Amino acid sequence: MASVPADHLKQLRLRIKHYRRNRELFGQPCSSATFLVWRLFDGVRWGRLGRFISLSRRVPGWTRGLEAVALATACQSLPDGAIILENGSFLGCSTVLLAGARKLKGSGMVHCVDPFDATGDTFSVPIYRAIRDKLGASLRQLFDENILHAGLSGWVEVHQGRACDVAATWTEPIDLLFLDGDQSYKGAQDAYKSWSPFLKAGGIIAVHNSAPGSYNTNHDGQMRLVAETIHPPSYEKVRRIGTTTFAQKVSVYDE
Repeated sequence: MASVPADHLKQLRLRIKHYRRNRELFGQPCSSATFLVWRLFDGVRWGRLGRFISLSRRVPGWTRGLEAVALATACQSLPDGAIILENGSFLGCSTVLLAGARKLKGSGMVHCVDPFDATGDTFSVPIYRAIRDKLGASLRQLFDENILHAGLSGWVEVHQGRACDVAATWTEPIDLLFLDGDQSYKGAQDAYKSWSPFLKAGGIIAVHNSAPGSYNTNHDGQMRLVAETIHPPSYEKVRRIGTTTFAQKVSVYDE
């Protein structure tokens, strides 16, 4: 059996490293997600949710793997007419999971809060802008196209603006609050304080990018939010899947 030349192996390792870096840093879509066999696999493994999990893989973003499945499953488990609030939608990777779950359920609405202007914490901004510039269109246009392509326009309502500004005129109770906006400490705290009072007792909070670990400067807000706030007695059933922390609110309390 012929051996593979060392320089070929080195090039292969570099390509794999580059691919993984793009997936992790730039939220690069899964290139194989368009293959029929992969879509069939998602359908067999995840049932009807598999279609939207597969569609989500094709959108640039950072909610992947088992945490994507957990987010979609949690959303689908909510009662009829559920109200979902997603703070930080970017290009719709996680929106497809949430709205797809509600479409399968047959009722409910996903409200997306995002300024769609590539702003945020200082670590993320250059990445957002690089993705936007590479795709050659506004973030809002790209988001709308992804939602339309997934057949979910009727299940999504966009509130273009910042978390605090949109929350200032909000009145509806929320069944699921997904926090994935500005990752700075101040940004995470402001979003939580603005939206958590609307989360129903028994409602689900999901905080992305909140796993314990070492973070880039000004990018650890979600992790610190969970460590400081998402625990008993205010929350129960706290669990982490991938980088997303899930919990259930157990009481109404002053922020």
